[in-house]
Amino acid sequence: MLKKLSQNIHPQDLADPKIIPVLWQYLLTLEAQLEAVLETVNEAVTIIDRDDVVVGWSRRAQEMYKIAPESILGQKIEDFFSSLVVTGVLNNGEVRDSYHQPCRGTHVLINASPIRLGGEIIGSVGAERDITETVYLHNELSKASHQVRLLEEEIKKFAPGESFTKIRGKSKKLGEIVSLAKKVAGTNAAVLIRGESGTGKGLFAEAIHQESQRGAGPFVIVNCGAIPPSLFESELFGCQEGSGGYDQKGKPGKFELANGGTIFFDEVDSLQLDMQVKLLRALQTKKIYRLGAEEPIMVDVRVVAATNRDLEKLVAQGLFREDLYYQLNVVAVDIPPLRERKDDLPELVYLFVQEFSALHGREIREIEPELMSILLSYPWPGNIRELRNVIERLVILAEGEKISAAHLPDSLRNIKAMADAENVSNLCELTERAERQMILRTLEEAGGNKSKAAKLLGIPRSTLYYKLKNLNLL
Repeated sequence: MLKKLSQNIHPQDLADPKIIPVLWQYLLTLEAQLEAVLETVNEAVTIIDRDDVVVGWSRRAQEMYKIAPESILGQKIEDFFSSLVVTGVLNNGEVRDSYHQPCRGTHVLINASPIRLGGEIIGSVGAERDITETVYLHNELSKASHQVRLLEEEIKKFAPGESFTKIRGKSKKLGEIVSLAKKVAGTNAAVLIRGESGTGKGLFAEAIHQESQRGAGPFVIVNCGAIPPSLFESELFGCQEGSGGYDQKGKPGKFELANGGTIFFDEVDSLQLDMQVKLLRALQTKKIYRLGAEEPIMVDVRVVAATNRDLEKLVAQGLFREDLYYQLNVVAVDIPPLRERKDDLPELVYLFVQEFSALHGREIREIEPELMSILLSYPWPGNIRELRNVIERLVILAEGEKISAAHLPDSLRNIKAMADAENVSNLCELTERAERQMILRTLEEAGGNKSKAAKLLGIPRSTLYYKLKNLNLL
């Protein structure tokens, strides 16, 4: 705002000869102040009168457009620019932060307002912020991103199965499973991935998606064991807008989010029977109903499911629907536990050592021979997930550049001592003893709380109950 002389001087005062010098001095002061503003601001400021004649031109405008004040002041602005916002303000009102290209090769954000005297518009003023460099960099980044996407697509054409390189190991058993997964990835068939907790079922599911024709589409994970049964239907199918007690805005479910891509049901064995029926209907009809909606929504998804339990046994016990089992189990991928692919263990150990050394800023250059011997003799009931945790612990606690057996958790040191003392040669028996010992110790640590114990063990609660039953601990 300005301090206005007009508030203190009235038209009748102009008859007084003494007021003329005061007004003249005020005019000179106002011109000086306006000129200082035009020299100071970092925007390109243009002022025009009602006839589109330029009456104000800032220093930044001169620098941006390379037009000297003496060349443009007093001239029609249309003689210099073909695309104008400031003239349109005379008829259309103010403009705020509008993108504008006043001339070729220049991009600005403009604010413009009409100049009013009483109720009459006598001109307009525009302030432009130069964003040419930002626009240029954005365009170059967009071009580079496009080239990267094209290059990724070309690489994918010439290097099929590249997504499976994240699955490390060269054992024969693992190689056979990876080969099967690569074959099924190129189809649209439903896949059931089976394996113990911690074997990498999620990694296989994501690799199958990425190598499929749906690889550019969404990959949506549904952890069936983590979603409360009361919320499962809304999570899966979504809620209609304004439907009773549900979110008034409505929301899409996992099926809608996965449309055109892959939906991955992890721990599918945790589904209750009533939800199994609804899931089966959605898979068979390829359409879903949001909660509170009457009209169906068509969905095109590929289904990959995973379980660490014997679904055939659950079907026989009436705990899992047979028709859903066959709907999911078009192709089964059975991932072997780590104890059955010990040939892969040294590679995994070195891989995890490198990973966690970089993560925690350590320089580990050596692995104690005795340590590798213990790692190879241990049955790994927690599979690769347990191995990762152990290696991270060893890297963090390492003294110097070597990791050693001195920092192993008690479970690994005890299992080796037990095997040496009792000369246990049966791997299954050793595994069962290790699991029993670990579960009992964890339950004691958790004060008998099975949910807490499952979290400490890094396994779902359903898996813990399954193991407790198998080990006759229930």
